[in-house]
Amino acid sequence: MAVESLEGSWRRISVMNQETGEWIPIPPNVIYEKYISPTHFCWVNYDIERDTLLGTGGGTYILDQESATYTEDIRFFLPAGSQLLGQTIPFDVRFEDGNWHHTGFSKIFEFDPETGENVVKDSSKIEEIWERTDTPASQDGLIGTWELESFRGQGDSIRSDYPEFVSYVKLITPTHFVWVHYLSEQDQVLAEGGGTYSYDGNTYTETLKFVYPSGSGQVGTVLPFNCRIDGDKWYHKGYIIIHTEDQDGSSTVDTVTIDEIWKPFTGLGSS
Repeated sequence: MAVESLEGSWRRISVMNQETGEWIPIPPNVIYEKYISPTHFCWVNYDIERDTLLGTGGGTYILDQESATYTEDIRFFLPAGSQLLGQTIPFDVRFEDGNWHHTGFSKIFEFDPETGENVVKDSSKIEEIWERTDTPASQDGLIGTWELESFRGQGDSIRSDYPEFVSYVKLITPTHFVWVHYLSEQDQVLAEGGGTYSYDGNTYTETLKFVYPSGSGQVGTVLPFNCRIDGDKWYHKGYIIIHTEDQDGSSTVDTVTIDEIWKPFTGLGSS
């Protein structure tokens, strides 16, 4: 049976404990969301009370609507050292009461001293239920996956191209955004942030729900940017507020200008 598009934002509401056979709900103090653009996905597991990113992962995906199969190609992952990085995992997809049920198997590797290679020894079953957190995709010109092309630093008169060995990606769904800054050739996520946004054609405004690394003081802030789309380029300019704590315990507030140009993103680096 053919399935509907998965594009948009989703909240994981429960996961199967494979040892007990019980469905475990996601606690209210945790943001566990997945953001899906037409070509890419990113999930986030964030503890609100501790201001801590517990995990994240993302990459490209393929949805075969006729066979109801959703396949993720994982291109970045946190915590580092996970065996999931680089895996391609197919999931069976079905919808029940409007919720997205998916089931798949990730590979478990073990080092073989005779061959000197990691070989597949077992698999781990993944069963999850997700609910939509947004409305069906609109014709909003920002929806999709973007890559930072260039930026102008604080006080700079000229723009700098973003280096190719570092990936800076932003996914935009109808109601949510997430950006990820990671090393393309290494198993390392450097920074991440996301939340909800609004866009009126001129002003793009982000409301931050989570930020990694923690302790930035930016969670909950509202960031308006002057915004325009010119051809395939997305220009936006604004500023963020930075809170720093001095050695004497006092707090210092400063602003940093954000002046960036984004372009449509077609890949997520090498794995």
